[in-house]
Amino acid sequence: MANEVKQILNETTVNHRNQMQDTKGLVAKWAKTGLLEGVDAEYERHGMAILLENQAKELVLESSRMGTAAGSEEWSGVALPLVRRVFSEIAAKDFVSVQPMNLPSGLVFWLDFKYGTAQPGFNTTATDSRKEENSLFGVTSEAGDPRNGLYGAGKFGYSINEASTSLLSLGAGATDTSTSSFSLSDANFDSDFSASINLSTNYQLVTVPTSSLTRPDLDGIRAYQISGSGIVAYYPAYTRLNSNKSAVIFVVSGSGAIVDDSIEVKYQMQPTDVTRGDFEEGGSNQTSNPLDIPEINIEMRSEAIVAKTRKLKAIWTPEFAQDLNAYHSIDAENELTSMLSEYISQEIDLEILDMLMQNALTTGYWSAKLGRIYDKASGTFMADPNIAGQAYNQGTWFQTLGTKIQAVSNAIHQKTMRGGANFLVCSPKVATVIESIPGYAAKTDGSAWGTKSFAMGVQQVGAINTQITVYKNPYMLENTVLMGYRGTQFLETGAVYAPYIPLIMTPLIYDPTNFT
Repeated sequence: MANEVKQILNETTVNHRNQMQDTKGLVAKWAKTGLLEGVDAEYERHGMAILLENQAKELVLESSRMGTAAGSEEWSGVALPLVRRVFSEIAAKDFVSVQPMNLPSGLVFWLDFKYGTAQPGFNTTATDSRKEENSLFGVTSEAGDPRNGLYGAGKFGYSINEASTSLLSLGAGATDTSTSSFSLSDANFDSDFSASINLSTNYQLVTVPTSSLTRPDLDGIRAYQISGSGIVAYYPAYTRLNSNKSAVIFVVSGSGAIVDDSIEVKYQMQPTDVTRGDFEEGGSNQTSNPLDIPEINIEMRSEAIVAKTRKLKAIWTPEFAQDLNAYHSIDAENELTSMLSEYISQEIDLEILDMLMQNALTTGYWSAKLGRIYDKASGTFMADPNIAGQAYNQGTWFQTLGTKIQAVSNAIHQKTMRGGANFLVCSPKVATVIESIPGYAAKTDGSAWGTKSFAMGVQQVGAINTQITVYKNPYMLENTVLMGYRGTQFLETGAVYAPYIPLIMTPLIYDPTNFT
């Protein structure tokens, strides 16, 4: 079995290397034609070379299948430069990753890493490893704040060997575990916590003397866990030591009084000179087996993708083509082909943007009306009495949109773990407001952060604080701002566009009834 696994891994590595070598060979092949000139990013050059190769193969196939060698040669002189021009001008490649396919259908593979051992605070569905709750990266596909994984306080103890102790009784002595009343100062006056407090819930402080714990690691107390009859939840973000570090104070909630003789604390121990460097036996997940170490599972996932076909046709008369050529020296077929191709590329741009807007998580609302803020409870905009006294005018109120944009950018950073938003797409109407806020710089030919030339439609118009590139979509009528992160690597993206054969041209067909 081990040899079979090794052989599969070796074959996978060889296939990957062969694909890399083939792609580099395609880049060298098409670079000689000059069609890759100006495509600087390595992954963009690889993608363009694959598209050109797919197009060339299709031209050869059409020629052999239809017996139109002369027409194919003429069309190839148009098709290949069109691929270079059209696909280098697609704005969507700045928003998603473009990964051309070698076949019209295939699979997208990715690796999924899961918690494999049931540990309180990490995964809640250990019996079903496919659930997102088990992901090492947490749950980031919901509209609210991310959760699970390493999100939150004290989430650094999954790989640490834990010890546990049962505290037999509650008392009032200096060495006894005790309970006391809770105040907002115990939660550092956290506004989110205070807003979520349920008055019917009993919040208490549980003080556990460090003398009742064996060699506790006091540098990682927020990873400590407390449970017991009467304790419904605990809040590790507010776990702290008392002033002389003689006790650990937990903030807990419950439905009633905490039952005596029921409290259990799981904590991390400081190693001794004898056990230092060892994952010693005696933790909560290790009883008699010292190799019972918390697991991380790996799973290869895949999703099927199929190339989608778009079709357009154009009708013209031979007289029109002759007149255009005679008076203006313009080839009607080439011009119409160019226009149809550019129109299709614009549809691709708009479809990708629409897909991103449909699947993006709404993280903020803003109103252009002075002093109107969004109320989550009612789901509507309302006047904030606290804002009325701040003497906002239209100009200063528009500046608050910049604050909202920055808040959404930080939320994107929190969920992607790569960085904040670096692109923004909006309608001309919304752009009127964005272009008036401080920090916005319009795009000029001499701008330090570069220029981009796209096909008709979506255009790069400026940047906010040189961090978020602003794109204006003239076809966009809704008052929506699309923000996202697109990394420098082709894998650092939230979506993938996988084209196959960019352009296929059928032979000219003459209608015998009207000769068009």
